[in-house]
Amino acid sequence: MNIIEVAPDLYLIPLDQKLPGFTSFISSWLYKGEKTFLVDVGPASTVPALFEAMENLGVRSLDAILLTHIHIDHAGGVGDVVSLFSDAPVICHSSAISHLEDPSRLWEGSLKTLGDVARAYGPIQPVPPNLIHHAVRPFKLSAEHEIVPFLTPGHAPHHVSYLFDKYLFAGEAGGVFKELPDGNFYLRPATPPRFFLEVTVHSINTLMKIPHDVLCYGHFGTTRRTPQMLKTHKRQLIEWAEVIWGQMQFDEGPNLVAHCTELLLRKDPLLAGWRQMEPAVRERELNFIHNSIRGFIGYHKSVK
Repeated sequence: MNIIEVAPDLYLIPLDQKLPGFTSFISSWLYKGEKTFLVDVGPASTVPALFEAMENLGVRSLDAILLTHIHIDHAGGVGDVVSLFSDAPVICHSSAISHLEDPSRLWEGSLKTLGDVARAYGPIQPVPPNLIHHAVRPFKLSAEHEIVPFLTPGHAPHHVSYLFDKYLFAGEAGGVFKELPDGNFYLRPATPPRFFLEVTVHSINTLMKIPHDVLCYGHFGTTRRTPQMLKTHKRQLIEWAEVIWGQMQFDEGPNLVAHCTELLLRKDPLLAGWRQMEPAVRERELNFIHNSIRGFIGYHKSVK
C-alpha cells in the first residue's frame, strides 16, 4: 500500500482507479494527531483501499470527514465510509447536504457527465442526516483544535477549503498540481462548465490571504511554495481566458476546443510537464484540459 507521509501527522493516501491513467491522481488526506480526520474520501470503488491504509496507520476512529466538494471522485465513497465510522461528522457546503442525504440525482448526473468513468467509480450511498454539518463556521474538534472552513466556489459552486494548523486543504480551488521527477511541476485549471472567472479568482485571493505553510491539493500532493503557487495559478487562469477569447474571435467551428488545446500546450509553460507523462496519463489530462477549455468558452459566451 503506497501511503505518502507528508509530515509526522499528515498522510496522502493515493486512491488509484482501475482506469487507464488514473494513478497518483485521486487521493484522500489523513491527519492523524491528537485528533484524526479525513479530507475527501474518493469514490466508492476505492473505499476498501482507503480502509486498508487507515488500518495500516492504526486509525480506529475519525473525529471528522471534511468534503471540499461532492463530485464523485472526491465524495462518492462517503456513505460507505460512515457505514464503518458511524459517529464521524461529515462537514460540507450547505447546498451539498441534500445530495448527501439522497444522492440519486448526484449519481444520475455523474452517469450523464462521466458515463463509464462514473460506473468505474461506483454508485453513491446516502449519508445519515444526523452526521452532516454545514461548513459555515469553525468546527471544534476539541477546546484546542478547530478546523476553519473557507467558501471557495469556482471549480464547483459548493466548493469549500479548510485550514487546520499550518495545512490548507484547497481541493481543486488552486487547480490541479503535479510535482514532476525533474523538480518542476505541472499545473492546470480545473474549470469545467459552468465556470465564472471572477468567482474563481476571488476564491484564489481568499486562499492567498490565509496564513499557511503547506498547500494540500485534491489532485495531487502538496507544495510549500505557497502562496506563490496560488498567485501563479491566478495568472494562469487570466492568461487562459485571454488565449481562448482571442481564438474565439475567428474560430467558431467544431474544432474550437482542439485549436485552443494546441495553443495552450504551446504557450502555457505550466503545461510543459504534460509531455513528460505516460501516454495514458496524457490522455486523461487531455480530456480534462478539453473540459476546462469548455468552461472558459461558456464563460466568454455568457459575459461578452
